Amino acid sequence: MSKAYDFDVTFTCRHNECDDHFKVAAINKIQKLSRFHSHIIDSDITVDKKNSLIKVEISLRVPGLTILAAHENFNQMKTLDVAIEKTKAQLKKLKSKVIDHRGASQRGVGEVLESEELENSE
Repeated sequence: MSKAYDFDVTFTCRHNECDDHFKVAAINKIQKLSRFHSHIIDSDITVDKKNSLIKVEISLRVPGLTILAAHENFNQMKTLDVAIEKTKAQLKKLKSKVIDHRGASQRGVGEVLESEELENSE
């Protein structure tokens, strides 16, 4: 079981008032993203309402990169969920790149020699 790490979350509403229930739900969902990448520095959530269309923008800062995701819809919770799913996909892709890079560079000399010996013996 992985531990969720805390990071700073800034929540901003533009052109309307957001209720406390939505704000707490958004912050909790964002903090759960630390399960996918443990080095999140901070996050910004911006909710903007124009007419009846609601836009949610999420910005996550990780070392060396800023991840951005946005979605527009008429339903506030659905918009938040889709934006978080986009962010989650980007975090998973980033983590797989980091793991792939580390895996290639940290292969031991013994592993390389053993694989060469197997190829030569065949």
